[in-house]
Amino acid sequence: MRTRTLVLFFSAILVAGSLHAQLPRIVLQGSGGPQVFTDITEALTAAQPNDKLYFSGGTFSAPLGITVDKPLHIIGAGIHPDSASVTGTTTWSTSSSTEITITTAASGSTFTGINFNPDGDVQYGTGATDDDPKDLIFQRCAFDDPLYLGFVEGASSSSSFNECIFRGTITGMAGTAVITNSILDGAILSLFRPSGLIIRNSTSLGARLQNSANAIVQNCVFTFNGAPLWQVSGVQISNCLITGADMFSNSGTTNQESNNIYGQAAGSIFVNETDGNYSFDDDLHLAPTSPGVGAGNDGTDIGVYGTGSPLKSGAVPTTRTTKRPRSIAPRTPAANFL
Repeated sequence: MRTRTLVLFFSAILVAGSLHAQLPRIVLQGSGGPQVFTDITEALTAAQPNDKLYFSGGTFSAPLGITVDKPLHIIGAGIHPDSASVTGTTTWSTSSSTEITITTAASGSTFTGINFNPDGDVQYGTGATDDDPKDLIFQRCAFDDPLYLGFVEGASSSSSFNECIFRGTITGMAGTAVITNSILDGAILSLFRPSGLIIRNSTSLGARLQNSANAIVQNCVFTFNGAPLWQVSGVQISNCLITGADMFSNSGTTNQESNNIYGQAAGSIFVNETDGNYSFDDDLHLAPTSPGVGAGNDGTDIGVYGTGSPLKSGAVPTTRTTKRPRSIAPRTPAANFL
């Protein structure tokens, strides 16, 4: 009887723990002891500058919008349904056309393993006075909606995006951005002027760069049906692979190009990508017969799997907060408090 009672007791604990684990939670790690929250607004309010916030899998919603207005290091459980199959992916959402806003005071913040899915958009600032956050780092994040790197044109924000997925327009508003090993799923890059965009080893499915100046584009794939650069000036583009016969449309004569590969049928570029829309079961490695294999300016492949630190399959989050994230990420602590 006693043995049976103990078995039932521990079974009840395991069931209760399993049910509790399904609740999305946030662990705040700062100068004091860890705090646990379920409400994203309360967690962001309680955090002090340079604290860490670990998000479990699940959707964290703030109907009136989400604002990051201090430097924080935010680590989610991941954006890929396979690598986050135990915890679930981490999503930030809003409703009623409200935004996720990052202000100037949040300069130096880092984000990893977060899917940004507001009902409105992701934007820097609420106006000209607070739209200049600098040195922001986004690692293995996804943006399901438009991203504005400044509220008004003339912003001076600066951001780095590594191994991210973009599904909405990326508007520079004259801010600066470095985009590496990322996937632009129909995401148009626009209004990076007078200068400010560097994009390397990324894959753009059906989208183009437009209305921008002095960008540097290297080792990228463009499957846009037409010239992938439109109304641009001073752009330097090299070692890219495109589906069309022309690189520039309605552009000036100050652009420079070299070592680009033209006229590649979209269906022949990748190991597995058939419909021009990115899904997690696509394989964006270059097909073995692609002329882009080994054709990057560093001798590695063109596209997201080039460089010495290629796209990490599964998009497992990293807890590092430096500007040079490791290509192989350690297990995120978010999984440890589920």
